[in-house]
Amino acid sequence: MRGEGHAALADRLVLVAGPLRGPDAHVDDDAAALDTLRAPAPNAPAARVHRPALPELLDRARTGTPEEIRRGLRRLVEEHTPTPGSEPDPALRAVIAELLRHPRAGVRLHAHRVSRALFDRDAHARSTAVLLSDPLPEVVRMAVRTLGRLVWEPALPELISLLGHPKPPVRSAAREAVTGFGAAAVPALRRAAAHARPDRRSRHTDLLARLAESDAST
Repeated sequence: MRGEGHAALADRLVLVAGPLRGPDAHVDDDAAALDTLRAPAPNAPAARVHRPALPELLDRARTGTPEEIRRGLRRLVEEHTPTPGSEPDPALRAVIAELLRHPRAGVRLHAHRVSRALFDRDAHARSTAVLLSDPLPEVVRMAVRTLGRLVWEPALPELISLLGHPKPPVRSAAREAVTGFGAAAVPALRRAAAHARPDRRSRHTDLLARLAESDAST
């Protein structure tokens, strides 16, 4: 600059690491400016999340693809679980009952799990009893074991009928479940034995004898 005839201006410049500035400028001003540039921009307001109402979720669960049904059921559990002591919406019960008969086994099982989260013990047991007539033996076996753990007496006649199921694992699960009812199973077993064909009566009388032995040993 001096060579170009600007000696006076050159004398006024202050050389520092950073931008050029006059002698009256302060380093703190630059630091503040850099801090401002480096600071992240304030977050934009979050967009409103659409929260489907119960009828919309029920419609998705009833008519969607299997994956959409699972997502809809998950949302139902997260957002519409009844408070303790309150009854679920009748439309919710109807959708679960419908899905327990869905063509896809995965949907049926998911609906059953959801019934446990949404319903009280008796309502969940009624949902489970629907699966005693499921076309898949492994689903029937699961339902038998669940009702055996719940010791839900209204299921006893159906559980006893499964003592003659064509699949051995289901028969075995039914024997264990009925035995778990203890003395409460005796009247239903006697009625079943009275109406059974002679060549099939032993499946009932054997359990009656087993229960009698168990009762005598306690």
